[in-house]
Amino acid sequence: MEHDYYRILEIPRDASEKDIKRAYHRLARERHPDKGSTPEQVKQLQEEFSLITTAYNILKDKDKRAEYDARLRKEDQRRAEAGEAASSSTAPAATAGAATSPAARPINMRERAAIAQRAFARGQQLFNAGDYARACEFFEAAIKNDDSQAIYHARLALALLRAHKSLNRADTAVQRAIELDPYNVDHRLVRGEIYETVGSKSKAVATYQEILKWDPTNAKALERLAALGASANQSLLDKLLRFIKRR
Repeated sequence: MEHDYYRILEIPRDASEKDIKRAYHRLARERHPDKGSTPEQVKQLQEEFSLITTAYNILKDKDKRAEYDARLRKEDQRRAEAGEAASSSTAPAATAGAATSPAARPINMRERAAIAQRAFARGQQLFNAGDYARACEFFEAAIKNDDSQAIYHARLALALLRAHKSLNRADTAVQRAIELDPYNVDHRLVRGEIYETVGSKSKAVATYQEILKWDPTNAKALERLAALGASANQSLLDKLLRFIKRR
């Protein structure tokens, strides 16, 4: 076969529809012709982008994918009978003709961090504009390139909440943010909001009360506890009263 669409999208053959879509959006951002800085690079990226789009259009369509998978199996069988190595779609591979392309060379950590920063900045723009669904995609791209920034995870969690998307993913993201930056109560406020959204009042209350241990005067936590018909425990209230009296 001329092209292996799974290798082009850098996904295994058993990839889910969600995996296919995520891979396409990631590669489309990374290898968009706009990334080229010279006419040669733009031309190369245009060719790669065309292959990526073709691969996505085939694999996202159930019927086209089934037909393509059947052709792949026949090709693997032919190779096996001929004593050739079967094509492998389980490991990432560059798009055809991309071996010498600047966009296809390995990306070092510094470059990945820069890509992550640009993706986060774009995601923040979309978030501020109220386009939470698209913002999620850019925050995911930022995390994929740099998992070490708590703000990337926290902002993804909040965008998922605002977009009414996967709350499980939102919870995972905010948990990672807390692991990376445990002293930032804003992350815990997001977690409390997640618990409220899924209807887990007891966990939400516990989260807000935990925040008050770190920040006894946190207005948002106090407000949410009041709205939930709960309050901080007595020791926390005593601390708050002492703090107010000292002012």
